[in-house]
Amino acid sequence: MSVDSWQPVNQPAQINQEQLAKLLELSQGQPQHCDLTSDLSWIQPLAHADGKIWQQVAQSLTAEQLIQLIGLFTQAETQGNWHQGEKSPVIPLFKALRKQQGVDRELVQWVKAHSENKFLPFGPLL
Repeated sequence: MSVDSWQPVNQPAQINQEQLAKLLELSQGQPQHCDLTSDLSWIQPLAHADGKIWQQVAQSLTAEQLIQLIGLFTQAETQGNWHQGEKSPVIPLFKALRKQQGVDRELVQWVKAHSENKFLPFGPLL
């Protein structure tokens, strides 16, 4: 029997332009079912950043970029077996997208079909 050791995830205090560019590059043109296994280790700390940080980042993004990141983080959470619940970056990113263009029903259905996180994409009810 083997035992894995638990390593805490260091949450960044901000998302810098280089990290954001790398995330956008990874998410750009990727099929909705891409394998992120090799990238999960550097994505995970960014995915665990505070929602307020993602709210600030989302303000400078286009609708297309928001959709790309929502897809990326939805897949990363599932593939990494992370249980982020209401702390997923998908929630603030989706809120920003909703402010820009309203509710994208197809995207909502896609997120729900590809995630077991009951809080996605809208967040907690209260």
